[in-house]
Order: sequence, then structure tokens, then C-alpha cells
Amino acid sequence: MSIFPKRTIQGTTVTIHWNFNTAHLKDKHLCPLVKIGVKDPKGNITMLFENHVVAFPEENENKEVVPQKLKYLNKNTPLLVLASYLEGACKREKLVEILTNIQAGRHYYFTYNVPDNAPLGKYTLVSEVHNNGNIKYSKTHLDDHFWVEKISLINVKKEEKIAMVYNHSEEKTPVKIVRSFINSEGCMKTEMEAFEMNPNETKSLSISTGNTFLLYNEEREIVPLLEEKPIHLIKNHEILLVSKSPELNYLMKKDTDEAFSLTSEAKELWDKADGLLTKNSLSKKELEIFKEMEAEGLIKQVRL
Repeated sequence: MSIFPKRTIQGTTVTIHWNFNTAHLKDKHLCPLVKIGVKDPKGNITMLFENHVVAFPEENENKEVVPQKLKYLNKNTPLLVLASYLEGACKREKLVEILTNIQAGRHYYFTYNVPDNAPLGKYTLVSEVHNNGNIKYSKTHLDDHFWVEKISLINVKKEEKIAMVYNHSEEKTPVKIVRSFINSEGCMKTEMEAFEMNPNETKSLSISTGNTFLLYNEEREIVPLLEEKPIHLIKNHEILLVSKSPELNYLMKKDTDEAFSLTSEAKELWDKADGLLTKNSLSKKELEIFKEMEAEGLIKQVRL
């Protein structure tokens, strides 16, 4: 089995792939009871599939085979499924067997909706094939799990340049710290470090004079280590900037003839609204200009 993504957060969806291999059948069919589900960290099980599945035996090997005759319907197996098997902890012999049977197998895809208030930690897949009183489990059972994570900013001590973050999960959680700053040449430079936060750990992190961010959940979740849930400003990337001269700058909206002439102050704010600019860093004058530009849909407020 394979799971995408392997690390997620509350309120999202996980996709689960199950391969029902039927290449070994000869002279008789199979109609087992298949159970696929998810067990959360508290032991609660949500069943995603519980039904009988019919499999038919292979063709007689002695039968004359017509050249280029289709033996299986085309299986559009995502490359991520193959990559998932290769990354797992299963032995190489098992992987070879699994990959060999990919085309012969029948592929099923299930989705699990992670509740908004789902318990954090490790979720384990339930995969059982019941036949004649026997139970067959997934060959990739060592890797059949995923994690629901959450890390939050607790406090920022600006004078000491320290941010306190907390891992809400009962499991270790990989994180990446990105510290960015603008050098004397006006170019952004970054310093990065990656490590694991222990279960329920509170950790102090040094923050730079520029911007510092904590990334987790395979880097999809970004926690700015500046203040509690800061509002960032970003220019509308669907709008084209046309510069006739340093003093003449216009913003052209898509699919319309509408254009906006920018003052020097508005042009400066447009350039600064790069997604990392925070709203509370604006001066009183800049805030007035921002409100006008926001009303026209030129600059937006976002949370990372």
C-alpha cells in the first residue's frame, strides 16, 4: 500500500492506494472479503472499504497466444506509488515482487478525510483480505502509516531574539528553520537548518534580524516566527506592471482596458509587497496607500 501525503495536518485529505494482486490464481476464482481502514493514535478505526472482491484465474498457459494481444487493461499507476514502495522499509525481495505484480494487480484508491479536530500523531492503515478463515495482510505493513502534525508559535521575545515553538504531536516531527535577510547588494540570502522536534516539545529558536520561518509537514506548512499569525501583503500577480519611465508606472488588469497610474509612494509599496511584507510594519502613510490599492484589488492580504 502507499499513502499520499505521508505527513499531513488536521482538516485535509489523505489518498491511499491498495494493489490487489491476482496473477497467482490458477484454475479457480477468488472472492475474499477485503477490509481497508485507518486506525488513529487513540485506536479508533474508520473503515474505508469493506466488501467482497472477485478475482479470476489467469489464462491457460498452453493456449495459443495471439501476438500483441492485451492481457490486462492499462493501469495508470502514478509514479508516486512506485516511489513510495522504493522508499519503504520492506526488504528488497518484497519490493521486487511488489513491483513485478504492479501491472498484473488491480489498483484501488481510497480517501481519508482527516477531521478538523483529529488526534495528532501516527495513523496506521488496516489492510485485511479474509478468505476461508485466513487473513492476509499487506506486504508493506511496515510502511503503512502516516502522521498528522501540528506545530505552533507560543511566544516571541524580541529583545532576546528568541521564538518559542511547540510540537503538539505525540510523535517526533521534522522541521526546517529558514532565516532570511537582505545583504548590502539588495539580494536575499538564507540560512537553513533541519532537525526533529521531540513529542510535545517546547523549543526556543534564535531569530534573525530579517525574517525567520519554521517549515514542517514536508515544508507545506509555514510558521512565521515574528508574531502570532501575522498578516502579509502581496501584489496581485494577475496584474501587469508597465513602466514607461521611472516616474510613469501603470498597472494593467487582465482582460480589461482598465489601468491604474501609480504615484512614487504607491510604486514603492507595490515593489515591497512581496508576500513577506507584514501589514503591521507599514507606516501610517503606507497604510493609507495600501487601503486604496487593496480596494482596487492591486494588493492582497494573506497568511502564510
